[in-house]
Amino acid sequence: MILTLLLAQTLVQMPIVSPVEPVFPPADPAKLSLVIVQTVSETDPIPLCAQPNCTSMFLGRYKDAVTLAGPALPAEFSARIAMGSPWDRPYRLALIVEQRDGQEPLVRAETGFNVRTGEGCFEAKDTDPLNWRPTGERVHWQRQALCLTDPAFRP
Repeated sequence: MILTLLLAQTLVQMPIVSPVEPVFPPADPAKLSLVIVQTVSETDPIPLCAQPNCTSMFLGRYKDAVTLAGPALPAEFSARIAMGSPWDRPYRLALIVEQRDGQEPLVRAETGFNVRTGEGCFEAKDTDPLNWRPTGERVHWQRQALCLTDPAFRP
């Protein structure tokens, strides 16, 4: 019984790992969109490495999309997103999505929003490799961080 509990605890506490090398070729900045979405679901995981605790590319479904910069995305769309596991509930997120020829769109970066300010900022480590500096009414830069304000935010 104790051995079973220890094994279960070990499995629950196993950290998620991601591949060290980039999995996808560099993004085409002309095909990047900055969009605010409501998550719907994450299905069809494709593991990114051989370890059992590796991140996977889930097929994320999104709704109520508002494109702030780049090519417009439809109000409802699907895109591949790297995750350790699916979201436990719906979230409002900002995404940088690459629209790829002949393939599913790919989420290159994501961030949530501060509930008090309505602001979301991407980490520079996620956006710097994209070589993309979008501009727009609700888009601004804080040092090296790409930030935006949720249009639905009401102070």
